[in-house]
Amino acid sequence: MKLFTGVVGAAVVAIPMLFSTAAVADGAALYKSKGCAGCHKADAMGQVGPRLAGQMEKYVLEQFKLIRDGKRASGKSGMMKGAVSKVTDAEAAEIAKYVSGL
Repeated sequence: MKLFTGVVGAAVVAIPMLFSTAAVADGAALYKSKGCAGCHKADAMGQVGPRLAGQMEKYVLEQFKLIRDGKRASGKSGMMKGAVSKVTDAEAAEIAKYVSGL
């Protein structure tokens, strides 16, 4: 019984980690393929655009959507709106997860 409990407990911990690792990898690939590094640098520390590295995931995602959907028009958001106009909510979430972990 203890062996079974240990195996189940390990699976409960390991399976979400497998998915979250894949999500981070996808977020990194999306960050690169969507051109984010052009303004935010490869390390997301900011250049033309602000630093994204280490920002709270929820905040990054919210700002991303506000800019994309035309509900935020401050700073250089006009430039970003064009760059993110075709990024889906799921893609934006993966990018936000990635940069928040940097």
